[in-house]
Amino acid sequence: MSAINMDLDKRFNFDFKRKIIIGGETYNVIFNDAVDQSLLDLQLEVQDFYDQQTKNTEKFEEMTVSQRKAYLAGQRKQVVKDCEEMLDKVLGKKGAGKHIYDYYNQQSYVLFETIRVLRETKEKLDGTAKQRERQKHEARVTEYTGRKKRVKTHAQSKKK
Repeated sequence: MSAINMDLDKRFNFDFKRKIIIGGETYNVIFNDAVDQSLLDLQLEVQDFYDQQTKNTEKFEEMTVSQRKAYLAGQRKQVVKDCEEMLDKVLGKKGAGKHIYDYYNQQSYVLFETIRVLRETKEKLDGTAKQRERQKHEARVTEYTGRKKRVKTHAQSKKK
């Protein structure tokens, strides 16, 4: 009886390490589950921050203008701080997030975009992006074929 040998390392060729250059610095990042969770957590936190800004609550409505300004400024500072700390973890260097923020003239948009691109890179590496595209395609096909059936049924009912 012969054994079948399979070298899955050659077949899959997994490589989740990437060199990231941002803010004039180079970082070696390993896109693993911990990085994915950090990016996802922060993405949810940033989304919650934007939702809070657009949502009118009784508490917010009762605030004076200066209280609203102070509240939103505090929320923004916290989100920037969280982004900086998460980038420190992901990039593997303490102070990396603050460096990026300062390098680009303290623009929070840069932090948000950096996180978005890191998330997209992770999704490309682990196949999540392909799976999402496949699901979108299937949804479009289902919608189109469903519409096509309704039009055909409607046309046949009008013939009678």
